[in-house]
Amino acid sequence: MAVPYVVRKKADLTSGERKELWYAVPKKVQERGGVKSKDLALWMEKTSGFHHGQIEGMLSELAYNIQHLLSLGKSVTIDGLGTFQTALTSPGFEHPEQVTPGKVSVSRVYFVAQPEFSRAVKKIKCMRIPFKYYMPEDQLTSAMKKADREEEQTQE
Repeated sequence: MAVPYVVRKKADLTSGERKELWYAVPKKVQERGGVKSKDLALWMEKTSGFHHGQIEGMLSELAYNIQHLLSLGKSVTIDGLGTFQTALTSPGFEHPEQVTPGKVSVSRVYFVAQPEFSRAVKKIKCMRIPFKYYMPEDQLTSAMKKADREEEQTQE
């Protein structure tokens, strides 16, 4: 299992002068929205004793109930995953009684991953998508072509 990435040139301004350097970035061909609940349920069906329809229903209920609990001012922790919580905002006032419910709103919903979950995800290896699949042919250097060939040989 490896996270695929592509290589892109970006401006680096950290030294005070503009330098263009190459960086790894998530692949651009990623589906918008990622894996949907239905697909997640199909994956989970393979590793659990539940039918994917049951799992999909549980995921739907999970989202609804997290929203409800957040609306009650609670945070929600899912063991092994992390915690959902809200942040509030309001304009500043000179007197406390001026801070009324109509002036306060939820500014963000935060998800804080549990440290064990973050550590496990950070241990996942990465894999460069061959340059030939996303770089124009006229921009491929001989070193890039060589790196593609070497990567293909190590995967075989």
